[in-house]
Amino acid sequence: MRKSLCRGALRALPLLVLAVFMAVQAQAVPLTTKYYSLDLPADWVVVSGPVKVQEAIQVVMGQKDHKSSAMIIVGPANAGEAEQAAKGNSQRLGGTAPVLRNGQWEFTFEQKGVKGYGVVREDTQSELLLMLVVSGDLRMANFVYNLRGPYKALMPQQPQLSK
Repeated sequence: MRKSLCRGALRALPLLVLAVFMAVQAQAVPLTTKYYSLDLPADWVVVSGPVKVQEAIQVVMGQKDHKSSAMIIVGPANAGEAEQAAKGNSQRLGGTAPVLRNGQWEFTFEQKGVKGYGVVREDTQSELLLMLVVSGDLRMANFVYNLRGPYKALMPQQPQLSK
């Protein structure tokens, strides 16, 4: 009886290993910078980064089926620069005039038929600024609102996009 149990367990072992492997693949992938941590869904990858751009840290992420993308930039800033950054990036992307809501500047844009939005926040105490730009299927990028880190004022909230 013990031998048949062992043989049965050995036969099931490859299936168990495969199941564990598939479960590990479906889990979120952690992304960590000195400013924040974020768990990327299994169908997202880091396309570029974290890389230093001047004094800021930039990360570009994309959904594996190319349905959505997100870029997060965090770096040093002086008080009041969030508004300037939002206006400049909105203009560069051909977007709407930024609006201040819930402590963050928000704007929308459309390029070549692909819709997107930008969020800019600042932590005046830490002298840091966060810019988030999302494009494509916006619902697929909702995970970006689960940023964790020591700079609570930088953590973006889901924007109240104009319909």
